[in-house]
Amino acid sequence: MFYTALKYFVRIGLYWYAPDIRQQHLPLATYAGPTVVVSNHPNSLFDALVIAAYCPAEIWFLTRGDIFRHPVANLLLRNLFQLPIFKKSDDEEFAVKNDFTFDECIRLLSRGKHVLIFPEGRSLNIWALQPFMNGGLTSLLERAYRAEVPLQLQPYVLNYNSFRHVPKSVAITALPPVDSTDYIENHRIQAATLIAELRARLRAAMTEKPLAAIPLSDSEQRLLRIPAKIGYYTQFWFYRLWRDYIRKKTADTIFYDSLLFTALLFSYPILVFIISFIIGKLAGFWIGLLCFLLLPASAYCMSRYEHVKTETDLDSRKGNTFGKANSADGKGDT
Repeated sequence: MFYTALKYFVRIGLYWYAPDIRQQHLPLATYAGPTVVVSNHPNSLFDALVIAAYCPAEIWFLTRGDIFRHPVANLLLRNLFQLPIFKKSDDEEFAVKNDFTFDECIRLLSRGKHVLIFPEGRSLNIWALQPFMNGGLTSLLERAYRAEVPLQLQPYVLNYNSFRHVPKSVAITALPPVDSTDYIENHRIQAATLIAELRARLRAAMTEKPLAAIPLSDSEQRLLRIPAKIGYYTQFWFYRLWRDYIRKKTADTIFYDSLLFTALLFSYPILVFIISFIIGKLAGFWIGLLCFLLLPASAYCMSRYEHVKTETDLDSRKGNTFGKANSADGKGDT
């Protein structure tokens, strides 16, 4: 119940943050059996939020292990369906800890659950498909075979207009699932062959360039202009406060969209409630209720009306650790 409520909360929030969301071939993702979900990984944790919001099934996520170090964070993240995956630089016992995580994944998959993994292993805010780090996916395939779990792989392709401009255009495309049992030969799972085929399918479905925005028609512009102006003059200040703060905190890193969206997702409803409550106390219940409805409606119109910018800088790579300089090799997981 909690997962479902949070999923639809995120999906609703995405309509404000990314009013141009293109859902392509999603019925192909049937989740008929235990499934490992795989995708390209251009935009850090935001990728997982988009997939979770539009996936019809409940998903567990493999997430960078360093953020699980604090006991409170560990408890919270595990209750949010996240499991740690460690790099060598995170922990001297990374291999042992990852074995525990993969064992937990197999227990989930054997119960018909689904697990999301990004085979690239890192995010650099680029549009090209990076080389796969095959260790995690290979381990899951081999363990599933030994446990007699008939694993399916469900690939998705994600694309964005930009990693630093809001509002956004986002495309999520489902590809046909891959049945791992088709790759069993001589009593072994041919993991390398399967992963190579999976990578080829992902790459063939990707454009490896920014998603072009769809311009509004003249009639849409006329319809949205006045409510968009209302939204701008009443609420843009709130967005700008968060934007400027998070842009500074995430400079030269991949976390801009992830943190900005999360901050707005949880703080904006509070702002609307407080303003509506105060106005309701001063002007009466019905005026407060009207304010409660008009504020998010005008904010949505503002987001729809604003021009969606397409990224032009396609070569710069960002770091994926706070407090460290941008690195060209993008070491680390998201």
